[in-house]
Amino acid sequence: MAALRGPASWAYRTYQALPGPVHAAGEAVLRLSAERQARKLSGFGPTSRRLLIGPLNTAGQAQRWARAADKVPGVEARSLTVERRVRGFTGYGYETDWFLSRKVQLRGMRPYQERVLALTHVLAESGRAVLDQPLDRTIIEDLPRLRAAGVDVGLLIHGSEMRDLRRHAETYPHSPFHGEWDERWERMQATVEHTRAIVADFDGPVFVPTPDMLDFVPGATMLPIVVDVDRFAVPAGGPAVRVLERDRPVVLHAPTNPRLKGTDAVEQVLHRLEGEGLVTYRRLQGVPNDEMPTFLQDADVVIDQIVLGNPATLTAEATAAGRLVIAHLLPHVRELMTRLDDESLAPPVVEADPATLEEVLREVIRDRTAYSSLAAQGPAWARRNHDGTRAASVLSDWLTAP
Repeated sequence: MAALRGPASWAYRTYQALPGPVHAAGEAVLRLSAERQARKLSGFGPTSRRLLIGPLNTAGQAQRWARAADKVPGVEARSLTVERRVRGFTGYGYETDWFLSRKVQLRGMRPYQERVLALTHVLAESGRAVLDQPLDRTIIEDLPRLRAAGVDVGLLIHGSEMRDLRRHAETYPHSPFHGEWDERWERMQATVEHTRAIVADFDGPVFVPTPDMLDFVPGATMLPIVVDVDRFAVPAGGPAVRVLERDRPVVLHAPTNPRLKGTDAVEQVLHRLEGEGLVTYRRLQGVPNDEMPTFLQDADVVIDQIVLGNPATLTAEATAAGRLVIAHLLPHVRELMTRLDDESLAPPVVEADPATLEEVLREVIRDRTAYSSLAAQGPAWARRNHDGTRAASVLSDWLTAP
């Protein structure tokens, strides 16, 4: 362990060096302070079904699913986010109902655990524990206590924690996992194997948010991504410039994980087109989610990913904003998305991969009328598929089961 330096380390060493009784009294004060913080978590009303979704709130989806669950009669839901041990991590500003600081995780979990054990349902993200040490333990370790308390437990698998890299490379022509692996891919595959073991030991319902994950999590049920459609929709009156009406359309790319989005290939194309004066390129990274609507509404084209083959949260947000979305969707993924749509309409997403992106963008610039019409279908499609109605229906089947 690296040596501690600076004022914080001096205070820590001083505290540790205190006599036993004084140190114990200090610990008691810290514990009481942490427990007071835990008791401030918002409670539940007199509902028959009480649901907690967490502990990661990945892409803000736990919060959005909780709001969808609130639409089910007799159900009240809360999202849970735990503070990570990653320096500088902010969670991109996603809203959450319950937040467990490191202070509470270390010393104040007893009141929190009492609240969890009084619930009727828990939806555990990525196989993480929810009762204690959620960053280090698994939901399998929590099951005996939860079920003894009468809590029904479901499992939510987001994506990369169980998207098998080897199988993806075999199935997806443009998979980023082709070729020789580095240490990051090895780590990701180890996470997949770990999650696969959790799912194998779990005997409750398993949910996934995107259709591609049905290929990697056998027997799972799709729980659609939810976005606040109204927040991303262009306000009445709209921007001064409509989609693709500018001489140089603004093309936005927001890679949270550049290697998983095909960002190198995206930027090679966009820098070339920008150099020709055809587009203006904007790359977003680390932007708080509450600022995303403004950036999306000021773009003409949004490129999500061109290598993974799946629709992500950005696709739902950008279509809600009425932007022209470009992404790589495998045929069977696009077909399933079409079947799930209430009007059996294909997602208004332009297909592109590393080999075709430049050709697609040049075609968009040449035929702006057709592609602006496609973009205009986005808000209605996003509302039908991602406003929480479909997610509420899926959750209702589980939450109201006898």
